[in-house]
Amino acid sequence: MSIRFLKISNYYRGFLDDYYQRNPHVKAMDYMGQYNHLMGQYFAWSDNYARLLEDKGNETIEIVGNAHFLQKAWALENGIKSSAINEEIVLNQILKFMPEVIYFQDSMTYNGSFILNLRKLLPNLKLCIGNLCAPFGSGQIDGFKAFDYFTVCSPFFKQQLARFAINSVIIPHAFDRRILQSIENENDYQQASIVFLGSIFADEGFHSLRRQILENLVKERIQFSFYGNLPDRSLLALYKKQASFLASRLLDNIGLNKLTESVTVFRKGRHHDSLPRGLKLSPKLYSVAKSPLFGMEMFKALSRADIGFNIHIDCAGDYAANMRMFETTGVGTCLLTDRKSNLKDYFQEDAEVVAYDSVEECMEKIRYLVDNPLVSQEIGLSGQKRTLAHHNFEDRVDRFYEYMIQRIK
Repeated sequence: MSIRFLKISNYYRGFLDDYYQRNPHVKAMDYMGQYNHLMGQYFAWSDNYARLLEDKGNETIEIVGNAHFLQKAWALENGIKSSAINEEIVLNQILKFMPEVIYFQDSMTYNGSFILNLRKLLPNLKLCIGNLCAPFGSGQIDGFKAFDYFTVCSPFFKQQLARFAINSVIIPHAFDRRILQSIENENDYQQASIVFLGSIFADEGFHSLRRQILENLVKERIQFSFYGNLPDRSLLALYKKQASFLASRLLDNIGLNKLTESVTVFRKGRHHDSLPRGLKLSPKLYSVAKSPLFGMEMFKALSRADIGFNIHIDCAGDYAANMRMFETTGVGTCLLTDRKSNLKDYFQEDAEVVAYDSVEECMEKIRYLVDNPLVSQEIGLSGQKRTLAHHNFEDRVDRFYEYMIQRIK
């Protein structure tokens, strides 16, 4: 069975800003030149779904809806007016391809009325599949119900969606084995003992334990490389988040849901279930934080570390799920991660990864690994072997494809 399959992503804005700043020359390329260069950064899932499903005989395309220069190149080449906004260009791309299945990796941006409109415009559309691996607010549920089903990265999100009678299938994250061919090319990052690549958000349910551990590393003067974002300390940034939350609640409560959906700043307010609050962090933590890294830059830095520190967001529940587990082990770095009930489903503890339950245990494991680099090296190589064999995109896309075909039949 051959399927016309289209996948839509919205990449993290910080990555795109960094990418275009590092690679200004790509803006002058045609659409396919830009697309291939962008996919070569191996950000998030890259082009794995389209390329691997194409290998199975399907017709496929991938769209990165908010890659501004990429999308403008497509619009120019296809006679779309230069003033068209991202959503208009995405809609034109969909209508030109006429897919039978659409997979929305970013279901926070594309849901609700956008999906319902597609069903009217595409008579051959068989499935609209959503994806979720991040916290969501109750105000987003109605929009989610427009999908046929979701893919989720852990049982936690499956349970959360089931509360609202929304079906989902678990497809864990994975590692792209092509990355190993690229990380040694012009890798100028220095060897580091410990590296943490991530951020701290002030929102409740996100990063309280993460904050405690990073604060302890600074307090005990343990050297580590931290690439990531910390909360904006200005009151203006906090007031903007609070205003977005209050506006979304007001508009939804008086029946203007479509207005909330159509205005990005209002739609973002739905991500919160309570009024956003500020977060106090030590000035020392701000002093050690470096700019975040993405794509190949992230993989290069991660591959130069002896230990890759990982911790899930607080609201992930008792399930291991995030991408960093597979990215860290994939490049052969020893993964130090928070212990979850299903971690054993992915890795053997103390042989392929190292796990902790508390701030105190984490600090103890860090000291041991720093003092025993041969141990961390051995664990890193064992974890890499496991990831390359069992946590690769080929296996994940196979699982996705089997479930998709079952639903079509």
